[in-house]
This record gives sequence, C-alpha cells and structure tokens, in this order.
Amino acid sequence: MTYTELQLDGLKEIINIGGGHAATSISMMVNRKIDMRVPEVEILSYEKLYEQILAENEEVYAVVSQILGDVRGVFLFVLTNPAADKMTEFMIGTSEFDEEVKASAVNELTNIVSNSFLGAIGNFLDNQLISSLPVIQYDYFGAIISSVYMALNQFDDQIMVIRNEFTYDEDRLDASLFFIPETGVIEKFLTTLGI
Repeated sequence: MTYTELQLDGLKEIINIGGGHAATSISMMVNRKIDMRVPEVEILSYEKLYEQILAENEEVYAVVSQILGDVRGVFLFVLTNPAADKMTEFMIGTSEFDEEVKASAVNELTNIVSNSFLGAIGNFLDNQLISSLPVIQYDYFGAIISSVYMALNQFDDQIMVIRNEFTYDEDRLDASLFFIPETGVIEKFLTTLGI
C-alpha cells in the first residue's frame, strides 16, 4: 500500500470537504460551535494507531454505518465515554440521562454526521451515496478497529487511517470519524481528482 504525497494530499482535501459538512451538521444539531481539525490520511501500523489516536484498551462508543452504492466501505464514529456524555448533554439539554438515552443520542448524531459527510463526498463524485442504519457498540477501541478492518478483508499489518477529529471550545472532543473504504475506492477518488 503506497501512495504519493500528492495522492495523500488529494484524499485529505476530499475528507476535509466531508468532515467540514459533518462538523457544521453537529454544530447545528447541538446549537454550539463544533470545529474540525485538519483531517489525517496516513498509513499506520496498528501499534502506531493505538499510540497516536487511542489506546487499544480504551473503552469507547463506536457506531458503524455501512456505505452503500458505487463507493462502498464503512464509517466508524468513535467517542470516548466523556465525549459521549458531553455530546448527549448538548443534544438533550441536561446532564441527567441514562445509558439508553446516551446510546440513542450517539446513534442519532452518527446518522447525521455520516449522511452529511456522504452528501458532500457524493456531490464531489457526482454520485449519490447512502449509508445503512448505524449500529452502536461499546467495546475496547482495539477490538472494534480490528474487527471492522477484517470485515472489509483488510488484513495488512499497515492500514490506511482516514480520520476527522472534532473539537469544542478549543478542547479535543475525543470524537473521531473514520472512513474505511473497500478495496478500489481510493483509486476512484484519485481518478476523480485526476491524480
């Protein structure tokens, strides 16, 4: 798996467009300014992934949405427990809620994030993209990441990490949107970019 700097920069620009739309959608939903850091597009070993992003044994809420259509893959929205609490509080207007309400809020948030991201990417590719209903789970970050990549038949020691990170009031929100494309999807993006 090798890509040139130009190709990685091109992918970053596409992800930037989608992530910007997602951040705007979150902001509108929670009525607060949510920003997005410059997206990451990197080839990493699992060891580096767990060092740089989240520890393998960190328990997280993870919501998986499958992308359907010509461009296939998976969206994985990952939030730590404190980030899930904060976003739920923003959405429902109180810090008093149970786990069921929190799971429902995170699910709804993911639905909006993935659809706004897909809409932006679909416009760029001149192709309508849709996602399946999101499925939420609470598990270790390492278990979730490895199972999603394996489900897409990506068994390499190194993986392409395409990720947007969101912030609130300059604080890191510990909420990340991963885009895990099926084989061949990256090449479609690069062809559309003319790279």
